Amino acid sequence: MTGLNIEHNELLRYMLDNDIINLDIISNEYNMKKRQGLLERHTYEIWQGQNGSWYTYLPEKEKGRVLKKRKSEKDIEDIIVEYYEQAIINPRIEEVFEQWIDKKLLNREIKKQSYDRYKTDYARFFGNCDFKKMRMQSIEEDDIEEFIRKSIYEFELTKKTYAGLRTLIYGIFKYAKKKKYTKLSITNFFGDLELSKNVFTQKVKENDDQVFSDEEVDKITSYLKSNRTIWNLGVLLVFQTGIRVGELAALRKEDILPDAIKIRRTEIKYKDEETNKWTVGIQEFTKTGEGIRDVFITDSTVDTLNSILESNPEGKYLFENNGKRIRENTFSKRIVAVCGKLGIKPRSIHKVRATYGTTLLDAEVDESVITGQMGHRDIETTRRYYYYSTKSNSKKSEQIKNAILI
Repeated sequence: MTGLNIEHNELLRYMLDNDIINLDIISNEYNMKKRQGLLERHTYEIWQGQNGSWYTYLPEKEKGRVLKKRKSEKDIEDIIVEYYEQAIINPRIEEVFEQWIDKKLLNREIKKQSYDRYKTDYARFFGNCDFKKMRMQSIEEDDIEEFIRKSIYEFELTKKTYAGLRTLIYGIFKYAKKKKYTKLSITNFFGDLELSKNVFTQKVKENDDQVFSDEEVDKITSYLKSNRTIWNLGVLLVFQTGIRVGELAALRKEDILPDAIKIRRTEIKYKDEETNKWTVGIQEFTKTGEGIRDVFITDSTVDTLNSILESNPEGKYLFENNGKRIRENTFSKRIVAVCGKLGIKPRSIHKVRATYGTTLLDAEVDESVITGQMGHRDIETTRRYYYYSTKSNSKKSEQIKNAILI
C-alpha cells in the first residue's frame, strides 16, 4: 500500500511540474461550484429596482427577514454567499442553540417539557442581549465570563437559578466544539471559572413558608376529612403520602394496591408544536427514574382512598369531575383556598409534600424507606430540600428551655 502512495505522489508531482494540472483552474472551478451551491440555498427573490440597485431579503430570527440593497448583482450575491457560508462554518450562538436543543429532542435525550423549559430559559437569559448574535469563532472565554456575571447581576440569580443558565451555556458550547464551530473547551472554562458566593442573590427561606406546623396539619386535615369532596380528598391524600401533585393527578384505579399506591406516571405541561399553545397531558413515566415506586399507606389512607373511589366509581382516573380528569393546578388552588378559609398562611401543595418528608425524618424512619416514599435518589436530597421544623414557636421554645439548664 505504501508503494502505491509513492507512485501516486510521484505521478501527481510529474503532472504539476509539466503543467498537465493547473491548480488555479481547479481552485476557481471549486469556488464557483461552492458559490453556486450557497446561492441555491437562498429562497428569497433577487431583483433590480427602478433606481438600478439590486435587492433581496436575508433570513432574520426575530424579524423573519431583512431587506438588503447593493449597487450590483454581484454585490448582492456576495452578501448572500457570505451569509450562508457563515451560517454553515461559523454560526451565531442563537443558531447553535437551536441545533443543539432540536438534536437533543430528536435523539430523545430530553423530554418535551424539558425542551420547552430550555427554550423558556434561553428566551429569559439570551432574549435581549447582543451575546447571542456573536459568531462562534470570535467568542473568547472573557466574553462568556462577562455574559455570565452580567446575567447573575441583572437577573438576581441564586445559586440554584444560575444552574439553569450554566446548563444552557455548557450545552451550546459543548455541541459547538463537537461540530468544530469552535476550539474553545467549555469544560475547562467552567473548571477555571471562580464565582464567589457573594455574587449570587441570597434568598432567606422563612421556616413557616416551607412547611405546615403540626397544629396547622391537624387543623387542615380535620377540615378535609369533615368535608370529603373529591378535591379535598386529593389534598388529604398528599398529606398522607407525600406524592407529587403531578403524580396525584395521573393516578388510575389500577394503581391502588391493598397496602400501597403504585406511582408510574405524571401530568406534564408542554408546548404543542402545531398550535404553539401550552398543552396539559399525561406522561407514562415519572419525573425521574427514582419516581417509579410503590408508596406504602396507612389504614387512614386506605379510608381516604375508599372515599375517593366512592366519589368517582366509574372514572378511568382516580380524580375526575363530570368525566374529566382533575388537573394538578386544581389541587394547588384547593390547598390555598382551604388555608384561606381556616385563617392559615397560604402555601403551595408542594409544601404539603415537604411537610410529609420532614415528618418522616423527625420520626427517624429508615432512610431507605424515606427515599422510597419520596421518590428521591438519596436521603441528602430529602434533607437539603424538604427538611424544616414543623414545631410551633412555643414548642420550639419549650424544647430549648428543657434542653438548656444553665
